Amino acid sequence: MALAAEKLINKERFNGENALQFLLYLPIGVILMVIRIFLGVILWIASIILPNKWAVSHMLTTLACWTFGVYVKLKGQRDPRCSVLVANYVTCFDSLAAAHVFGTISLKRWKLPPFFASTLGIKNASQFSKKQHFSEVPTKPVLIQPESGPTNGKAVLRFTDWPFQIKSNVQPVAITVERAFTRATVQRRQYSARFPWRDAAWFLLSPATVYTLHALPPLRWDAGDVGDRCRAAVAEALQVEVSELTWDELFAGRRVRAVADRAAPLVRLGNQVKEVLPAVPLKTILQDLERTGSVDMTITNFLEGVTPYVPEDAAPGPQPGPSAPRYVAPPPTGTFPKTAKERQLSFEERKAQMIAEARRRYIEKHGLNVT
Repeated sequence: MALAAEKLINKERFNGENALQFLLYLPIGVILMVIRIFLGVILWIASIILPNKWAVSHMLTTLACWTFGVYVKLKGQRDPRCSVLVANYVTCFDSLAAAHVFGTISLKRWKLPPFFASTLGIKNASQFSKKQHFSEVPTKPVLIQPESGPTNGKAVLRFTDWPFQIKSNVQPVAITVERAFTRATVQRRQYSARFPWRDAAWFLLSPATVYTLHALPPLRWDAGDVGDRCRAAVAEALQVEVSELTWDELFAGRRVRAVADRAAPLVRLGNQVKEVLPAVPLKTILQDLERTGSVDMTITNFLEGVTPYVPEDAAPGPQPGPSAPRYVAPPPTGTFPKTAKERQLSFEERKAQMIAEARRRYIEKHGLNVT
């Protein structure tokens, strides 16, 4: 059975009692953050001064791992015949972990300072030529993560982000992450567009983030859909499901549910107003409730003509007899009532009459026998 979209994302940074444990750890975390920021300054200076050589790049990625508290464990070996590595998406520093053990370049759409991007093993995907994508870095393999954004690791999303046409054997890589106290990623829609600095800050504050990279057997690019086979291989290695949702579909559904959840209380209040003022369109009621947030104030606005509206047509049906309670609604334009009868009715009287009318309609609708 496929997992629902809500089961594939982390909504909160902490889980259960981890928040209390993190508060006890926080003084140590602040000290670690200060030390790591100092290391980050050294990293920045070194990336500017030192030449762009393989040994220097490896040293910088090692220093970057120390800076962000990243520890990488490797299972299996990279196949030197494969120039493309395909991995699942877990955190914003997957590229750093892969660059540290594989020496890869990761393709992202993030706009980062050059020294920061090169240290993390990131290159802007738009800078790669689709036909000659290896001409700039012939000795470095390319890491791509076609899920486009991270999940909580319970499934592998459908691949959608292929920056170039693959014409070489590929090697799948399964990535898992462990961290004490907090989750490494809280999913947001912006992951595919810009670098998640908030998640990066938690790397500085956390004790350590342990990556495990499992290099899987390579796959031939010309033996069927290499994307589906990579996805299946990664899911099998992680022992998780293969989801048919894409990253965009995952967050599109989440946005719709969030809007519905926010609108539900307002609709409930609107129905209460509608029972008292059946002639007022529900859309107009909701618009007024968005401003007032109060049923009583919204009813007052309609009764006193503060909020104008176009009355809805009365529903067909038997008209009430002469003994039924009646009320005279004030003009919705806010003008002074013309007749003496309208002027004699105070607001409270009119409100009481309208409630009585709504009560009568409710009793008639449901066939209640109320004395």
